[in-house]
Amino acid sequence: MMQYLPSLAGVALLSFLVTHLLIPISHLTGLIDRPDERKVHHGAVPLVGGIAIYLSVLFSAVLFLNLPERFIGIALICGLITFIGALDDRYPVHPYYRLTMQLIAGVTLATIGGSALRDLGNLTGLGTISLGLIAIPFTAIAITGLCNAYNMVDGIDGLAGSLTVVSLLSLLFLANGRAADNEVALLAYMATSIGVFLMFNLTLSPFTNSKIFMGDAGSTFLGCAVAIAMIHFSQKSDAVLQPATALWLVAIPLMDMASTMVRRMNKGKSPFHADRTHLHHILMRAGLSQRQALMAIILAASGLAAIGIFLERVWPQHEALSFALFLVTFALYFKFVFKHAFRFARRVRRVLGR
Repeated sequence: MMQYLPSLAGVALLSFLVTHLLIPISHLTGLIDRPDERKVHHGAVPLVGGIAIYLSVLFSAVLFLNLPERFIGIALICGLITFIGALDDRYPVHPYYRLTMQLIAGVTLATIGGSALRDLGNLTGLGTISLGLIAIPFTAIAITGLCNAYNMVDGIDGLAGSLTVVSLLSLLFLANGRAADNEVALLAYMATSIGVFLMFNLTLSPFTNSKIFMGDAGSTFLGCAVAIAMIHFSQKSDAVLQPATALWLVAIPLMDMASTMVRRMNKGKSPFHADRTHLHHILMRAGLSQRQALMAIILAASGLAAIGIFLERVWPQHEALSFALFLVTFALYFKFVFKHAFRFARRVRRVLGR
């Protein structure tokens, strides 16, 4: 891995250049996000962050890494997801068309791409759960699920990107020294490219006048890439993490998606109906600013990832325990968010006098 560290500067520079090239193109192609009743940002903001991340990681991998041929197939699958997301950014695409394309991408990954979710590990303590004939549809569902989880959580500046960085850095920590150096480097490249995007997105100096969003192209690509990475590193013969550990690394997007979709269906609405009931909305109703809500969620995601890493490294033989603790955490989160969150937010706001 050490031999790839100098190339991280090249990745950052390439990400910066690609982003700057795409900003004027966004105005020509109409990839612009304008404020409306649900969007409170100021002015027209280019929706090129996701495309910039995808292209930057792709070019960097070609320039600096010696990856196997199967990477071509994975790159094409991620490209398809990014393209469908970009179409949705420009011309609203019906959610079920997006789901269909994401499922096709998942099936392609499991067959031609060679990265299928073949087993779920020893989740029950009774032995490894092999998926057998349902490995292909299960892989497609996993890819589609994380694509939409990261898409749904992308509601405030920096959130989807920061959550992806938490997942990637956690996976990088587990894989370093245990997986091929070029594969570990690819995780670092992606985290670096997202870091450059976050500087634009959060308008950090010196990018205060170049704000961009990642758009659906970016959030679905990130979800797809994280899903592929989790599948790859958990299903190898020399796996670096267990499937139960992967759940901890993507806990916040998964739990936020599940609770939000259930709440919508409970109200008789489509699970894809846009609203303001996500975790970041709840925190902001409690009086937190966007940046404060961002920091709170990232700290929570990092804490949950740390629990997963701890259980993976200290008690790897007790995968069922890790899964059981995750389910308990999920249940507590669901109960709080589904039943008490908005009442809690109102009380906190009254206490803060806001």
